[in-house]
Amino acid sequence: MKSLLLVIVGALLGWGITGFFTNGFERDYLFILIIGLVIGYSIGRRKEKEEFTESM
Repeated sequence: MKSLLLVIVGALLGWGITGFFTNGFERDYLFILIIGLVIGYSIGRRKEKEEFTESM
């Protein structure tokens, strides 16, 4: 969970820096990125649990 939080903070920081230099703070792309990260993280966690239970 800590890694997911760090990735989201990094995405927010990157969005803020690029938005500052380009004056383009588009929230749609940021929202899509964060939703994609959360979905990918949850799928990865589910696959880890499946592989763990299959190995036992």
